[in-house]
Amino acid sequence: MDLIDLHQNTEWPARLDQVLSSSPVDWAERRAEVQSRASPGLARLQRLSAVPRFDLDAVAGEVYEGILENALEAAASGGAAYAELRLPQESIIYPGFMAHFDAALDRVAEAHPGFDAGAVLSLNLWEPTVREICDAFGDTAAAGLAGVELVYVPYAAEADWTRGRMVAEAAAAAGLGVTVPAGAFNTSNLAALAHIEQVDRIGHAVGAASDPGVMRLLADRGVTVEVCLTSAVVLGMVGSLEEHPLPRFLEAGIEVVLGTDSPLRMGTDIAAEYDKAASLGLGERDLASLSERALAARLI
Repeated sequence: MDLIDLHQNTEWPARLDQVLSSSPVDWAERRAEVQSRASPGLARLQRLSAVPRFDLDAVAGEVYEGILENALEAAASGGAAYAELRLPQESIIYPGFMAHFDAALDRVAEAHPGFDAGAVLSLNLWEPTVREICDAFGDTAAAGLAGVELVYVPYAAEADWTRGRMVAEAAAAAGLGVTVPAGAFNTSNLAALAHIEQVDRIGHAVGAASDPGVMRLLADRGVTVEVCLTSAVVLGMVGSLEEHPLPRFLEAGIEVVLGTDSPLRMGTDIAAEYDKAASLGLGERDLASLSERALAARLI
């Protein structure tokens, strides 16, 4: 059974911190501190993400490529046969940024034969450059970009999806897949996203478990949910692993895949995520089905 990671962030600031800082963050210590002191939800997410920002414009192309290689190496070393890596929106400033991704992937695949990966560009819908990026979708798709992730505000309340729908339509027209992180802490935005035809996958969607109607909608629409078990516990989406609705998603007929979210910050890898799914009662056949589903759900 191949282990497939369909929700992995590059963690650009965190990995740069490890490379450039004289005193890099101790992530095990940070996680413990955040879980003990910060309230579950957005407060934990913001606290865990609080590392110095490095100006991407000032970072050389070889450093950018090295960070991608570092993230892909972590995925392969963690047992992934395939991973989808979310690239920061600023990647677009690098001419031929997909060539940097391909070069990094080639080196990792040489060290880990059989490993493969796809690139997903993470877009902040509130940024003024989004329209320009949409205009470049055709070229980036031709260069090998697999899809886009749409990040929006407000994250824990209903958002206006007018711009998001426009970007999703532009991405799909260029042959790119579309994924959106939503419903991590409540049901907000899940129904709206399920009605956007171009949205292939939703990340987290833990809040759907509290609304049978949303559960049915996701199942009927065939939206794939990217489940990140460790992240859900660390960030307080659920009180404990045992409370995660993964088994209920499967019972409801929702398509489910697994991901690591932010493996450096969360202290996990895809092998650990599959092990945690097994601890929730999924047998070998169930896990193999998750793997097969993930292969079919890749944004390619």
